[in-house]
Amino acid sequence: MIVAQALPIPNDIQLPIPGDMGLLTVLIIVTFLLHIIFVNMTVSLATGAVIFEAIGMWKKRKIYDRIAQICSYHASIHKSIAVVIGVGPLLLVSILYTQYFYSSTILIGKAWLSIILLLIIAFLLLYAYKFLWEKLANKKGLHITIGLMASLILLFVPLIFIVNVVSMLYPEKWMEANGFFHGLFYYPQIWQRYLHFMLASFAAGGLYLYLFYTFKFRFRKKKVADYQESEADQLTRKMGIKATFWITIAQFASGAFVLFALKRDVLLLYMGDDLLATGLLLASIVFTFLLLGFLYVADRKDSYRAFMGALASFILVLGLMGWMRHEVREAYIQPHIDDHPRTMEHEA
Repeated sequence: MIVAQALPIPNDIQLPIPGDMGLLTVLIIVTFLLHIIFVNMTVSLATGAVIFEAIGMWKKRKIYDRIAQICSYHASIHKSIAVVIGVGPLLLVSILYTQYFYSSTILIGKAWLSIILLLIIAFLLLYAYKFLWEKLANKKGLHITIGLMASLILLFVPLIFIVNVVSMLYPEKWMEANGFFHGLFYYPQIWQRYLHFMLASFAAGGLYLYLFYTFKFRFRKKKVADYQESEADQLTRKMGIKATFWITIAQFASGAFVLFALKRDVLLLYMGDDLLATGLLLASIVFTFLLLGFLYVADRKDSYRAFMGALASFILVLGLMGWMRHEVREAYIQPHIDDHPRTMEHEA
């Protein structure tokens, strides 16, 4: 058994938490969700663009090239929003979990600092991928390579964040930790969380395309009665909802992998030991089934009610996931906070 005081957890800095804990807790959940949804869409749309362009090149069908161009256009918008909104949760996590966040960050310091360089390179490549679409129309191999390099970086960067936030949960493992690449296989939950994140990204990207082009179609239809949706817009919308439907089904399996990767006493909180945690899990399952139902009806009947139901249930599922994620973090860290309390007031 590890003695709490023997753990390498530094004392909190002598600056009190600058606000109400309840409010800051709500803010960290909300701002994180706002940030991560744009990260999800950036990763999935950038990767999707490369996949569709490759399919278009292979099948020699321009419609896939057009869909790829649509994805790259939207990815370049969302990446900037994701970075700006990411400042909020980054500041909040450093305030609420100072000893844990800074310690885990230092343990992967080189990888953490490399995020800046990696994102600069990825963003420049995304711009080149988007704006050289026509100029490199006859050099598709080079163009796809540019997009692929940007996508690979975007697929890699989340691993750094995941190792960082998982490392926060395991102060008892810090003494044997040896950098980022060691952490990939040293800490539990890493690959389960990565799979869950990636599937969530592609589901969110598909739903975004479906919502965007459905709103666009309905808006244009109101203004021009005989408006005909372009083939690319219609196909993008259809593929978006189908991707979201099937990936959401797969999320039941990946979510179970994450759940059973938790240590036993935290897992049991979601298996009936804690009313709130169990309720959140059950509610997320129920609303995910509702989401699937709405997606199915919206796809088959093009129903506006089902469309709005899918949007509402997706927001609820997203909120519940964010709340559960916070409860998991609290369940892991709270015992350590009891031994190394936060600074809540100025010392006399």
